[in-house]
Amino acid sequence: MNKKFIRVLGLGVGLFLAGSLSVNAQKVSFNGERLSLKQAFEKIESVSKYKIAYNTSQLDVNKQVVLNQKNQDVLQILSDLLKGTNCVYQVNDNYIVITLKDDEKVKKIKGTIKDSAGEPIIGANVILKGDATVGSITDIDGNFDLSVPSNATLQVSYIGYNTQDVPVGNKSFLNITLKEDTETLDEVVVVGYGSQKKVNVIGSIASVDSKALESRAVPDVSDMLTGQMSGVTITQESGNPGQDAGTIRIRGVGSFGATPSPLVLVDGLPGSLSDLTPADIDNISVLKDASSAAIYGSRAANGVILVTTKKGKEGKARIIYNGSVGMSQATELPELAHSYEYAEFYNKAIGTETYTPEMIQKYRDGSDPDNYADEMYLDDLLGGHALQTKHELSVSGGTEKVQYMVSLGYLRQNGLLDNNYYNRYNARVNLGAELAKNLKLQVRLSGMTSDRHEPSTPGSLDIGGFKGIISNAVRFPGLTPTYLQNGEVGLGPKLQGTPVAWVDCASSYREDYDKFKNNIELSYQPIDGLTLKILGGYNYTLSHVRHYRCDMILTGDKSTGPSTLSDEMKRTVYKTFQAVADYNKSFGKHNLAALVGYTWEDEGQRTLSGSRNNFPSDDVPFLGAGGADGQTNGGGGYDWAIQSVFGRLTYNYDQRYLFETTMRYDGSSRFPTDSKYGFFPSLAAGWRISEEQFWKENENLSFINNLKLKASYGILGNNNIGNYPYQSVYSLGQEQNYVFGGVYTQGAAVTTYVDPGLKWERTRTTDVGIETAFFNNKLTFNASYFYRKTTDVLYKPAASYSSIFGLSVSQVNTGELENKGWEFEIGHQNTIGKFHYHINGNFSIIDNKVLTLGMGNVTQNNGMVGNGSDLFIGYPMQMFYGYKTDGVFLTDDEVGDWYDQTAIAKGSKAGDIRYVDITGDGKVTPDDKTFLGSRIPKYTFGLNFGGEYKGFDFSVLLQGVAKVKGMLSVYAGHAFYQEGNIQKWQMENCWNVQQDNRYPEYPRLEIMSNAGSNNTLTSDFWVLDASFLKVRNVQLGYTLPEHIVKKFGSTGMRFYVSLDNPLTFKGYRKGWDPENTSNNGQYYPTMSTYTLGLTLKF
Repeated sequence: MNKKFIRVLGLGVGLFLAGSLSVNAQKVSFNGERLSLKQAFEKIESVSKYKIAYNTSQLDVNKQVVLNQKNQDVLQILSDLLKGTNCVYQVNDNYIVITLKDDEKVKKIKGTIKDSAGEPIIGANVILKGDATVGSITDIDGNFDLSVPSNATLQVSYIGYNTQDVPVGNKSFLNITLKEDTETLDEVVVVGYGSQKKVNVIGSIASVDSKALESRAVPDVSDMLTGQMSGVTITQESGNPGQDAGTIRIRGVGSFGATPSPLVLVDGLPGSLSDLTPADIDNISVLKDASSAAIYGSRAANGVILVTTKKGKEGKARIIYNGSVGMSQATELPELAHSYEYAEFYNKAIGTETYTPEMIQKYRDGSDPDNYADEMYLDDLLGGHALQTKHELSVSGGTEKVQYMVSLGYLRQNGLLDNNYYNRYNARVNLGAELAKNLKLQVRLSGMTSDRHEPSTPGSLDIGGFKGIISNAVRFPGLTPTYLQNGEVGLGPKLQGTPVAWVDCASSYREDYDKFKNNIELSYQPIDGLTLKILGGYNYTLSHVRHYRCDMILTGDKSTGPSTLSDEMKRTVYKTFQAVADYNKSFGKHNLAALVGYTWEDEGQRTLSGSRNNFPSDDVPFLGAGGADGQTNGGGGYDWAIQSVFGRLTYNYDQRYLFETTMRYDGSSRFPTDSKYGFFPSLAAGWRISEEQFWKENENLSFINNLKLKASYGILGNNNIGNYPYQSVYSLGQEQNYVFGGVYTQGAAVTTYVDPGLKWERTRTTDVGIETAFFNNKLTFNASYFYRKTTDVLYKPAASYSSIFGLSVSQVNTGELENKGWEFEIGHQNTIGKFHYHINGNFSIIDNKVLTLGMGNVTQNNGMVGNGSDLFIGYPMQMFYGYKTDGVFLTDDEVGDWYDQTAIAKGSKAGDIRYVDITGDGKVTPDDKTFLGSRIPKYTFGLNFGGEYKGFDFSVLLQGVAKVKGMLSVYAGHAFYQEGNIQKWQMENCWNVQQDNRYPEYPRLEIMSNAGSNNTLTSDFWVLDASFLKVRNVQLGYTLPEHIVKKFGSTGMRFYVSLDNPLTFKGYRKGWDPENTSNNGQYYPTMSTYTLGLTLKF
């Protein structure tokens, strides 16, 4: 309570009790002056004997009054002035004390303040509205108590939350929930080696906080980011447990030589999103342009993803449990023919009655299943459901000196195949301690162990693992039984059993990972504004892969071939030391920040492998049990190191004019001596027009809260080139052997030309953008244009070029490419009554183009310059190169009237594809090949919206791509390919059943070998529009009222239902996911997951 008020009130009451209740009247006069109430009191004091005491929280002393009394009693004048207020006066001698009426007296009020998740807010400000001198702050449990007038209104505020006015009324206890202010929460964003206020950030940075990741059922964090950020394309092509991570590309594909993956750092150390438990993540920042990413230099060309894990907070222990259980199924599967359908269409394709009506009837009625089976291998394997469960437990809290966060996590992900599952166990401890004044310690320890299991094929098959099983289930019709009526294993289509039998056999693939990561950071602040940090980090990874393929016994004691086992172990150790000095100081309106640092990193890996055949029993699949004949062993390893210095200088004047420059000087052991080091600078500037005085004074612009223009330029590097590709390697082999002294001797020779001057790939990036906010930050809109040019691309030229040397050519710095485009983001949030809603959308346009292949430039006969397959100057990467078509021939006679296409499709007939002559010579030859599209999408977009009302919440996430191409090939795209099956869409839409249709979905049916046919040439007949819109997530939740959960000691309980990947809108082939743009049947379908979850807090 206001001490002044207590003193004045005590003085007044004391005088009142001690003195006489009677007073002598005193009359005064005034001349019609218009004054504030405060000035009126002062006027009365100046012409009378009285001193007037009052409290500004109880009385509006700025109220305007008129003093126009003539020869009137002072006390009467005072009564007139207090009319319409809740106050009365008391008089003792020469003192007048103004107090509230009896029903407006001061009362004691208590309460608790929590966030929307039910967590207590420590240190929230609670003040009496209108008088900031009366107030309190909440304790570690979020509690407060305060003495205020009963008609008072409290004003509650805390950083990161919307300020809230709460009327006291007749309540004695208040439960107050503060809503997060999303704009304020974004005020600080994580950048390289630190953080910055969002309003002052010039770089292009996208961020996602932990709330966006909560309650999602997808196991991998990378897939949770899909659709959340502009310029970030995440493609998921597999649903295999433990291998369902998305491929992340930031602002296009940045290289066709080195790996174009972004750098991922977890708490400052290299890591993987797949190893993380979502509950551990505090926020994720994606650095997209040079000004934000250049401080990471040689590894930042493809963007940087910074993951910050949660820390403990001061207060009592907070326990959070998040658990879910769900069922997964394939998003879609191709509809394959039944055996009798296959037989009927096989006859159509071959033109003879290979399958008689009697045989077809047996396939149809199942009267002789041992010889005329009708099995659906793919449906049997992938048509079911798989259980998925996740449990996460965290405990956090601490004192003023020590804070902690401890978490445990378990994920069990079953696959659609039998004996196909993934277990992941996570543990993390984050500790923070103040060792002494200005000396702090941060310790982060984490561990992850996982085991991934797959069925595999018997030892004799060409393809092992799930790919061999699923691709053959797509390929083969179910003409042969998996098991005979007597229980024996059937021979299968190739006398090796069926894909269903392979899943049930003893073959297995197992991959184990053990990872331990830790870093220790010590920070010291010797003077105000200067922080010195040192960090040491250590990552240890051990992987063990065992692939056992059994000798399966079929009916008639037929063996599929010898059993085999391959066994490999890898140990990887990464170490780093970092030292950083960070200085931040404000001089009036000048704000300066300078950072300099040094890092040293090294990594080493050692591998050991072996294989053996002919195991006596499937019960002992260990190397020592196998036969010695044909055994192999191997081993190897690598070591690399990188040493760097870096710096950043940031300046802003009055948060209006912004400037930033960064640099990094990297030295890597992966490059030759003369090119080990690379310099990577950046420069950026920004102007917050909305902070200009002329802007603030214009009332017509008051609805615009923020308007910022920004631009940046910088150079980034890419050292993802493997280890020491510039070194010449001697090859051993029969071609190098020779006779010396009459003895046949093993020889060695250099067979590959290497570039001894290999150097970094460099990406020059320009970025221009605008950031805006309107209507008290309820509406935001951001836009950016970027241009990225990558030079010195590491590329291995085509054989047509390297054959000139007589040697194969290794990677050389010889290519260039560009990515350019636009990014747009829009967001809106508002509260209407008790309903709070939000909507956020993003849209990106990305153009990718190859500029040159350098040594790899080969001019084709059609004038296009490139490698002759998928890289051509002036076109995007990952392109389809083939023929234009114009439907199919309807009759044999039409073939002679069409362009002469015998050079590529000799013997064409009715139902075959008509290829188009684009060179104008009247013939269709390989010179007529052209660009048919790219697998890289030009347009990507996402939309996220949701709301909250009285404990209920919902959210929907949509994501899609457009102007992108895909193709189904081999077993996935062609009927009767290499003894393969036929799909429903091929049966229903082939030329054979639509012989008057010029443009059927499928041409003439034919039996083909693995060489294909005239109709399987790459052409726009097969290259499809792979655009799609996916409903990535739909979630509905309910949070129980606080008074209910308190009964069993909880501070919050939320139930939720989550649907991941429930719907896809597309124009692709039925049964196939357009996200997998190059599918030949060796795939694992992506999954739809339906989850029921619980979040419980104590």
